[in-house]
Amino acid sequence: MDEVFELLAALRALEVARDERVALLDTRAVLGSVARRVRVEHGFDVSLLGLVEGPDLVLRLWSGTRHGRLHDLPVPLGLGVGGRVAASASPVVVRDYYRSDRITHDFDAHVRTEGLGGMAAVPISTDGVKGVLYGALRGQAVVGDDAVDGLRGLAGLAALAVDVADGATTLADTAVARERRRLAESLHDTVGAMLFGVGSSVRRLRSRAGLEPGVDDELERIERQLGDAGVALRESISRLRVGSERATVRLTADLAESVRAFTVRTGVAADFVPVGAPPRLDPARAALVLKVVDEGLLNVEKHARARSVVVTLAVAERITVAVLDDGVGVVGEDGGTGAGLPALRRQVERCGGGLSLIGAEDGGAVLRCELPLQVEGAGDA
Repeated sequence: MDEVFELLAALRALEVARDERVALLDTRAVLGSVARRVRVEHGFDVSLLGLVEGPDLVLRLWSGTRHGRLHDLPVPLGLGVGGRVAASASPVVVRDYYRSDRITHDFDAHVRTEGLGGMAAVPISTDGVKGVLYGALRGQAVVGDDAVDGLRGLAGLAALAVDVADGATTLADTAVARERRRLAESLHDTVGAMLFGVGSSVRRLRSRAGLEPGVDDELERIERQLGDAGVALRESISRLRVGSERATVRLTADLAESVRAFTVRTGVAADFVPVGAPPRLDPARAALVLKVVDEGLLNVEKHARARSVVVTLAVAERITVAVLDDGVGVVGEDGGTGAGLPALRRQVERCGGGLSLIGAEDGGAVLRCELPLQVEGAGDA
């Protein structure tokens, strides 16, 4: 059974490595740095950063506070300054928090504890509002336009941090999913075969005549234990496979594998950069996204003479996938792609999307595909 423990140890090591990779781009660690910069760079006395968690905006990060009443405070969407920003996706600036008629005053007691007066808050937006960044001044000080502009800039960095961290999580999850599939296959082929072989040997022993008293009973007990072990093994293999078969993880894993295979095949450096959480697509659209990337990489291989390639996958109101290279640019009317690109464009357009091949000003080309989002399980439009 040593092989079983080795396989399980390998899975555990992979899970730990996944957590370590994600921790390097931990969203809250990056956002904590943003909260500190609000004070250091733009003159606010207190900064707060709330994350949308279900029906509330929860104040998870702070800098410059003297008390803890605002810490981890849930703010229902629509209430107070931050709740209004989260609900409307628009900035709010109040010169005097307590006298403002633009907000509800459910949190006056909390704000008064810190002695705050002027306050500004802006949304942290990626695909929808993910959070709110606040800057506040104590006493009667007024929040200036420059400070608000600085707050907006830092909110943009915070939004980018959320997207990059989500993308890092997605890549780490695809690595885990790939390894789970490999371990499931290995357990089936090795440990499953071992259990079957041992069970067969026990059954042959029991069929022999002249066994000493009690030996047959002991062999029967061993046979039952082997049967139980086989059931447990099949359940474990099933759980490993199910954990790796979510469609969104499969799409990201397949794209990462296409990019990796391109580098192995051509020797050209290529990177896959998912931005944000993976999209939820029905199988037909997921297959089309993969086909676009494969066609783009094939065109680069045949025509571009590129030194590097980047494949990106991003989700906002639509899903956008792009293959960017630093090669010779677009050659001829169809970029030297023959019939492949026009046929692919027709497929994309039938799904309500668009496909374009554009030459970059500084050389190279971008194959870009945009598709409307569609939830898994829905029929094609």
